[in-house]
Amino acid sequence: MQQEQTNRAIDVMLENLRNLAENIYALKSLKFQAIKEAFYFHYENCQNYRNYCDISGFSPDELNFFEDLSKIPLLPLNVFKAYKVLSVDESEITMISKSSGTSQKFSIVYRDEITLRRLEKGLFYVLDQLVSGFNKGYVAMLIPPPDESDTWMVQILSRVFPKYFEDEDYFIKGGELDFKGFLQKLMDPGTPRPRHLFGPPFVLLKIAEIMKKRGIALQLDEGSIVSTGGGWKMYEGNKIDQKDFRQMISDVFGVPVENVRDGLNCTEINTWMIDCRCFNKHIPPWLHVTIRDPENPEKEVPHGEEGLIAYLDPLSNSYPAFVLTDDIGRLAVAEDQKCSCGMSGPCLHSEIRRASGAESKGCALKLSQYLSIEGNGRA
Repeated sequence: MQQEQTNRAIDVMLENLRNLAENIYALKSLKFQAIKEAFYFHYENCQNYRNYCDISGFSPDELNFFEDLSKIPLLPLNVFKAYKVLSVDESEITMISKSSGTSQKFSIVYRDEITLRRLEKGLFYVLDQLVSGFNKGYVAMLIPPPDESDTWMVQILSRVFPKYFEDEDYFIKGGELDFKGFLQKLMDPGTPRPRHLFGPPFVLLKIAEIMKKRGIALQLDEGSIVSTGGGWKMYEGNKIDQKDFRQMISDVFGVPVENVRDGLNCTEINTWMIDCRCFNKHIPPWLHVTIRDPENPEKEVPHGEEGLIAYLDPLSNSYPAFVLTDDIGRLAVAEDQKCSCGMSGPCLHSEIRRASGAESKGCALKLSQYLSIEGNGRA
């Protein structure tokens, strides 16, 4: 029988997110309880993490108030490259996810069905914040299908999107872009509306350049979203300016600039933070994001200052998802504030970069190494 954490708070939270959406204080209380229960579970069931906590001088008895969350020992990303991090028996693992860096050392994360079921519920909620209206429509996937890629992005979207959208197709196959098939599907009157696009920015930029060169422009639908999944430094080694990118995509596909959104994720956590129309990355209610001093990661920086982004993710049953990343960012909206878009809760500022000396990594890097779209693709 599968071992499950006694984390009732996270399940209550996931079942009641829509009813609690504007109740900041109830969500904050549930978040604390969910993370506390997750910490207790992983402390008891992941011996390596327990040893790490003991060496760090932190015990469950010290986790009493929301402010104590900052004391939870964080696992640097390198831990997932060097060790097998598990809180359940390995026989219960149903998905193994990898993310690579330029050194070709993989972060390997082990997920069981409990983690994946919670992840799905959470992503449905996140997608509801992105896609408005009753008809979810069609999504053109500018990534490889799951039988051609083991990246976390491909793994999880291939699991979630078919359950959420009416239809989807993949247009990167065998390392090549099927540009002709992409255009035909978008122009087909039988394709469900609204039509959405998802892919790394370097792929969308290449498509936009091809379309501009050929004098092709499309008019997508009211409610159409063009979404990227990070990878802003992956295009020919140069940083893509997000503002210029959004304008170019808006011009070519006929969508408002505010409907060109970016999403942030990393292999070691179980959710996706998506831009709102004001281009702040909204942090889902269950996820705690804390910004740490790069010189002393045990210390939080004051609100609004830059530092290393760290996550406390209670969705995970199979491993402790208390992670210190090598991304530099800052909180744009605090825990008990509202974003300019009208939604409550904390947000990360859209500008996120790698810490100095950190290797390039992630799904976008792996996809850029896989794809061959220097030409025009199959046209």
